[in-house]
Formats: sequence, C-alpha cells, structure tokens
Amino acid sequence: SGAPVNAGYLGFGYAAEQGGQFVAFGHLYNTSVADASSAKLFRKLYNAPLSEEGARKAGHDYAADILSQFGAPSLAGTKIYYVSDRSGRGTKEIWVMDFDGTNQKRLTSFNSISTMPAISSDGLRMAFTTYAKGQPRIMMYSTETGRFIPFLNPEASMNATPTFTPDGQQVLFSSSISGYSQIYAASQNGGGMRRISTSRAIEMEPKVNPKNPSELVFVSGRGGLQQIYKMNMDGADVTRLTTGEGEASNPAWNPDGQHIAFAWTRGFAPGNWNVFIMDVASRETMQLTHGQGRNENPTWAPDGLHLVFSSNRAGGSQIFTMLADGTEVKQLTTSGNNWMPVWAK
Repeated sequence: SGAPVNAGYLGFGYAAEQGGQFVAFGHLYNTSVADASSAKLFRKLYNAPLSEEGARKAGHDYAADILSQFGAPSLAGTKIYYVSDRSGRGTKEIWVMDFDGTNQKRLTSFNSISTMPAISSDGLRMAFTTYAKGQPRIMMYSTETGRFIPFLNPEASMNATPTFTPDGQQVLFSSSISGYSQIYAASQNGGGMRRISTSRAIEMEPKVNPKNPSELVFVSGRGGLQQIYKMNMDGADVTRLTTGEGEASNPAWNPDGQHIAFAWTRGFAPGNWNVFIMDVASRETMQLTHGQGRNENPTWAPDGLHLVFSSNRAGGSQIFTMLADGTEVKQLTTSGNNWMPVWAK
C-alpha cells in the first residue's frame, strides 16, 4: 500500500491465538507484478502449539515454503550432533540440537568420554567412539528408538573415527588391530570386517564420497605431518590432496561429491587451525576462517550451502555455523565446551 519496494519478493503475515493454538497466515508476493491478485505466490495457514517451540516451528515451515518457491531446500527439521563437556566431572557426552541451536539435549550418559559422532545418510543411526569400557571402542545408537545397537569391535587397543557408507550398509573406521591405526570396513553390526589401507602410519577419519561410493578421503601421516588423502574403497590409487604444508584433518564431503571441507594449519604454526574447502578434482582451495582462534571439525549441512564447525574464538570451544563462503557466522552453543559437530537430516 506504500511506495514501491526494492526487493523482488515480499513476505508478510499475521498471527493470533485461536482455540488454544498458535495460528499464523503467511503470504509471499512477487513485487515486480503490478496487479496484486496476480502477484500473490501463496497464502497459507500454519497451526502449531501455543508455545515458543510451536511459534518457531510455524516460522520454520513458512520459511521452508518460501524457499521451495525458488527450488531451495530447507534446513528445518535437520539436527546437529556434537560433543559437550557441560555435564562436568571431566566427562564428554554426545548431544543433539536443532539446526538453529535450540532444543539442546544429551543423548549419552556414560560419565566417560564419548566423541566423534557420525550419522547415517537416512539419519536413523549414529556411530561414535567411547572410552566408557576402557579403551576406545565404537558404539551404535538408534536415533529412532534411543536405544543402543550391538556393534562388534575388533580386539584392538583403539577403534575410532567411524563413518557410514552412503547406503548406510557399511561402517568405516580406524583400528589399531594391525599395530598401526589403519582404515577398515565392516557391516552395520561390525561383522565381515576387511582392511582397506595398508601403510606403516597412523590413518584415520575415513569419509566416503556420497556421489561415488567407491572413493573415500582420509587423514594419514604416511608422508610426515598428517595430510588429507584420497583412495578407492579397495585401498588402491592413493593420492594426497593437500600440499604437505602444515597439518590437515577433519575432511567432510559436500553432498555434491565434488568438494570437501577440512581443517588446516597451512601458513600458521601447528595448533592454529582454519576451515578450508577444496574442489577435489582441481585441488583448488578457499580459506573460510581467518585469525579467529582454532577452527576445526567442519561438516556440511544437507543443503550443501552451510557448514557447522567448532571454534574457540569466543573463549572455550563452541559450535558455529556459516555459509560456504565464510559469511553469516552464527554461534549455536554457549554452555561448557562443545566440539565435533555433524549436521544430519
């Protein structure tokens, strides 16, 4: 009803209490169309519980409907799993929260150290490393039932850094069963284990390409300081991706199967980590964090446009999100120290 706006689209609405429910109308208009009746893209009614959580859900649903008009996925409903020491007594447990940092909940209660969560592509299983039984072992958890699922660990001093294949049928992990920490694959329950890497160096953090399940990236010290490498699922065609400068770790595939995010000390003294992304085919890299403490464990959101990572830039270690160009940084956690976030559907 006022002067022309510069934005191409206009979203507006109103909300009220009705019958004990939160009720909201959401509209979206194309401002380049002069006739108001033709400019309307949608008008929709949203119902939710009369609570802060209900109002937030209605807002997320409205935002998702706007994004769908442009063919963009919504992050509403996605979860971030992470490690926190906020329970105290020197313990670290696995926690989960909504993508915007709300609804933070503890999942494990071992009163021990549990780290390195990994989520299957369907979001139904979580694998993680725990010291609850002494030496580091892998445990499996159902996000559907909240119950633990049996997983057969090999008899070794360390089994750690689990990850799932894109179809969720196999688990890759690092085990010291051969003396050195090497990459292995097994079924969902730990059976049928087979060795993938065969070097006399520590090799960890395998991550399978979501678009090409025959390819994986991993961290290895076979050339000296730890670097990011790529190889086939049968252990062949090992190629170093990072330049050999500094130390590199925490590789994570973008859902497009073409880019990885990782942490790197390139250009800095060891211990000062920053988040980078790499086009795997060309090896071209882009640095996303600059001079703001230790930035590690980046993983991609399901939309392939956002990243979650941990940083001590605010004092202690906390969880942050940002766009894949390093902008729009948002802090999600404030209680205790928080690390190793994983963004899942």
